[in-house]
Amino acid sequence: MVMLAEKMRQKLLSGSSSQVAATNDEEMGSKEEMQDWLLSVGIVSPVTKESAGALYHQQLSRQLADFVKVPLERAGGIMNLIDIYCLFNRARGTELISPDDLLRACSLWEKFNVPVMLKKFESGVMVIQNKSHSDEEVFSRIRSLVQKPDTLKSGVSATDAARTLGIAPAMAKEHLLAAESKGFLCRDVSPDGFRFFINIFQDIDPNDAYLVKEYGVYDSWIRAAIPSRSQFVSA
Repeated sequence: MVMLAEKMRQKLLSGSSSQVAATNDEEMGSKEEMQDWLLSVGIVSPVTKESAGALYHQQLSRQLADFVKVPLERAGGIMNLIDIYCLFNRARGTELISPDDLLRACSLWEKFNVPVMLKKFESGVMVIQNKSHSDEEVFSRIRSLVQKPDTLKSGVSATDAARTLGIAPAMAKEHLLAAESKGFLCRDVSPDGFRFFINIFQDIDPNDAYLVKEYGVYDSWIRAAIPSRSQFVSA
């Protein structure tokens, strides 16, 4: 089992396009199947307080950083801390850790050169994400999404954003709320749930709210919401 786990891990991390790799792919299945097997096998030598002593949290932190690579890759680069806690304890078998141990291990990542980080949203939700998963890139993709003609009229839901970002709807909702706090979006709350729209208030002249300049987000929203305006402007 140890040899199988290591073989799958190396296969996932390295990858290959050679003929030998193609044969291995036939034997071991798709990449997604290998990820499932790797998570099911668990951690071969989980760090414990008995084995690590005073260095327990440091070693646990490094082991956790190595473990989350595969789950994060499958989840689009970001996962809820609770989900990571469940997956990590499942992989450790009987050597379970406490939520406090997990938090302390994550907090030590700032001292180590690891490609993952712990983040806390303004809502209080804590997540683990790849360092390459930048907020600026996410906000840029969200703004592109909400400025499409259809979404200018109807807005976007957390599910819509999740499809675009390739992450779970719960995580997409946190990004939408963060974008709202930055002033990029406005929120509409109805019995159907939350929907987010591009913030057009920044383009509105407070001295003349009815003045619509023929450029900018406000003009794009008017053209999408009132098709006859486009005909009127062109005329």
